[in-house]
Amino acid sequence: MNFERIPPLWLDETDSTNAEAMRLLKRSKPAEGTCIAAQFQTEGRGQRSNAWSSRPRENLLVSFILYPPLAISGAPFLLSKTAALAVRETLQHFTTEEVHIKWPNDVLIGRKKAAGILIENQWMGSQWHAAVVGIGLNVNQTIFSVEHATSLRASGADALAPETVLTELQTRLSHHYHRLCKGESQAISGQYHDRLFGKENNHSYETLEGPIEAKVLRVLDDGRIEMVTGQGNTRLYDLSELRLIY
Repeated sequence: MNFERIPPLWLDETDSTNAEAMRLLKRSKPAEGTCIAAQFQTEGRGQRSNAWSSRPRENLLVSFILYPPLAISGAPFLLSKTAALAVRETLQHFTTEEVHIKWPNDVLIGRKKAAGILIENQWMGSQWHAAVVGIGLNVNQTIFSVEHATSLRASGADALAPETVLTELQTRLSHHYHRLCKGESQAISGQYHDRLFGKENNHSYETLEGPIEAKVLRVLDDGRIEMVTGQGNTRLYDLSELRLIY
């Protein structure tokens, strides 16, 4: 199945596309690759309970419904790696600036955040029934409330219809998700690592013990990241223990 063959469900406004997708899953079992997109979200969310702010009709706000293979249920972050590759390639298709993946769920143009991913799961008992992959991708917005945000337009790309960007994203996500379903998890992890921000040079990070200067070594399939400091000390961090200082 190619996700781009499934017409998106476009909404003028919703609380969040992830919440809309979860409500749809409670009523039915939509086709895999079904996506819900909105012109505006009143309660957009990011990772760590952060809000995702987006100006009306300027960006792509979308959630995909997937039914991940049970084979990866013990390594759920593989789905995040898969989505990140698709988002990175989508952004790179429209800009000449360098695009990188920033652990755990952001995609950067240069050193600024251009997209974020939030995955929420639906369980039936102990079985992973479905995943909702929410993606916020900044397309035309040029005014932001934070300094480390950007968009395709702000990075020099032409003005784009969010629908055009969604078509590209559907193609990229379909490709990488089907690779995941075929068992290409090692290759996906390798490509994810190749595009990681912070693996080439030391950067400043905030930890529970205080600030550090460190470089990324790898991201495990359970979501933890391994860092190495300038002194050669290595340590694993989970999603709540490490934050990049911009």
